[in-house]
Formats: sequence, structure tokens, C-alpha cells
Amino acid sequence: MDPSSIADYIRTAALLSGFSRVRFLSPYKPEHIFGSLAEQDNHWVGSPSLLVTALPYGNRGISGPLGQPEAIAPFARRNYYAEAVGRLKDLAKDFRGRFGGLRSDYRILCNSPVPEKPLALLCGLGWLGKNSLIITPEAGSLVIIAAMTLPVVLPPDPPLPGVFPDTSGAASDGPLPLDLRTIAFPACRICGDSPACMEACPTKALSGDGTVQIHRCIQWYASGNGGTVPDFVAAVWGKRLYGCTNCQDACPYNKKVIGGTETKRGILPEYVSAEWIVNAFDEEIISTVKGSALGMQWLGPASLRRNARLALRRAEPYTPARQDLRKGS
Repeated sequence: MDPSSIADYIRTAALLSGFSRVRFLSPYKPEHIFGSLAEQDNHWVGSPSLLVTALPYGNRGISGPLGQPEAIAPFARRNYYAEAVGRLKDLAKDFRGRFGGLRSDYRILCNSPVPEKPLALLCGLGWLGKNSLIITPEAGSLVIIAAMTLPVVLPPDPPLPGVFPDTSGAASDGPLPLDLRTIAFPACRICGDSPACMEACPTKALSGDGTVQIHRCIQWYASGNGGTVPDFVAAVWGKRLYGCTNCQDACPYNKKVIGGTETKRGILPEYVSAEWIVNAFDEEIISTVKGSALGMQWLGPASLRRNARLALRRAEPYTPARQDLRKGS
């Protein structure tokens, strides 16, 4: 089977599996993309090719605006990271049977130490938005990015036009190691001189060059980072229990109806009881969110409790009718 036929098979199989966009980076050499690597573990080992995919979580089924009492952002209401990994594992089993290789040749990178944005830009998975997120043509920025190494050399996909304005457009000709500050924003021309995402950010954390001032970002604090939340961030925290998606909600590419991937992994309700989070024992919280996007190792009970306290500053008093996190959706 020639490389083009193998690539066609893999791309078709991944699309049929539910990924909305499928691209190839070849060869995959982390040291060329990221420069000097401080971390040298299994995540950073190169391969003849890299399969890069987008799994949509979409915007259907959202019954109300974000920022309602004790809201969980759409990307965290299901464990789409685990779903993406599960689907890639199924594909890897098929690919091993057809194209050979060891199980270790099909390594999955999803929410890993390897930065996803450079990979996505180099192979044309999407554009970089001024909200710092990858915007895909099919599903906007409402996607989970997941990649998998492949033991075969495949024809590489080029970056999308205009992303690297000073190059011919071939991935191998791009500025490596990749500096996101050199990236152009062709997708953002639709907003003119007033990017919708920057206008929508409640703390003005977006710099306009594709980067985020993390110490101003609600999502950064909601993910368990930082110490004390600054007053100017707490003042606009609203009723969020986890996640801030203002910049995504405002993006023109996310305004159309985007179907989300069906999954039963890590189901959480849209709204939960912040008061329960505040008063529950650590063991109760850990048991309740296990397997969900809120059960990640880096997001512990203390972080969720901090978020809940901030949400309760502006939320309605707790009543027994309020949906409890333990009851599911």
C-alpha cells in the first residue's frame, strides 16, 4: 500500500470515528518544533508521522447562557479528553493490524505535556485565534485536539493559507522552533479592528497577539492555578464553578450550530451545587468527580472549593431543589 493510500485510509477512518478534522504532520520531530526540550520523556519522542485530530464538543444542548448559578463550561460537562483518547486507541488497534508496528509506535498525545497549538498550526488543523485558541473550519474552537504517532511516513498536510505569511506555506518550511508570536491571524479578519473575543473577555486578559495574560484569566484560576484570586478577577467571576468561555461564546466561528460528540464518559450536570462543594469532605468530592473533566489530577478539591466560594458570592441561596452534583444530569 503506497503512502497516499495509507493516509487516505487513516483519514477516512478517523473521520468516520467522529473526528471533525484530520491532518498529518510528517515527519514529527519535537526538537525541531519546540526547540530545546527540558522534558525528555515518552511524550517527546518523534515518529515518522503524526496524526492530528479535532474532536468537537459543540454548542448544541446548552440550555442557557454561561454564568448562570454554579455553571460548568460546556467543554467540561463530559470528559471529551477521555473520549478522544478512547477513539484513537480503537483506531490504533485497526492501524496496527493493517500497517504493522508495535503498540508503542502509536502513542497518543491528548492534554499531555506536548503543546498542541504548534502541531495544529503546522499541519493545517486550524488557525490561531486572538483568543489564543485553535479555530477549525468545521467546528470553530469548540474542539478537543488529540494526536497520535504513526510508524509510517505519510504525505504531510500544509498549514492553512496565511498562517505563516513569510513562508511558502509548507509545514517543513515554517519558522521552527515555532514562535506563536510570529503567527498571522487570517481567520480574525472577520472581526475587523475590534476582535469579538477581546471585547468579551471580562478581565481583558487577551493581548491581541494570540497570547493570554494568564494572571488576568478566569479560566487559568478556575483550573487551580495561582494563589489568591485578585479582587479584579473575583469581581467578575460571576457564578462559574468551572470554566470561562466568554471569548469562545463571542467568536463568529462558534455562532453556527456545531454538533457535539456523543459520549457517556464523565457526565456532569450543567449546573451544580456550589454549597455542596464548599461543605463536602475531600473524599466525597474526589469520588463524585472521578472520571470527569473535573477529576483531573491537577484540579483537586481545594481548587473546586475555591471556585465554589467565588461563585457563591453572587449566586442565589442554596435550596433543596437546586440540582446536586451527585445526581448527575
